[in-house]
Amino acid sequence: MRGQEFTEDERETVCRGIAKVRGAADWLEAAIDNGEFAFDEQLAQLLKVE
Repeated sequence: MRGQEFTEDERETVCRGIAKVRGAADWLEAAIDNGEFAFDEQLAQLLKVE
């Protein structure tokens, strides 16, 4: 991606995607720590396509 230029809209889209991945990873880490793997509303909201 060296030298790749992004528009402000593209940058915001990528940042929103990264935030979703981080949120899902945090949810998974917490699920592993507490042994609770029920698909909850918070995870569903994180993964929701806008």
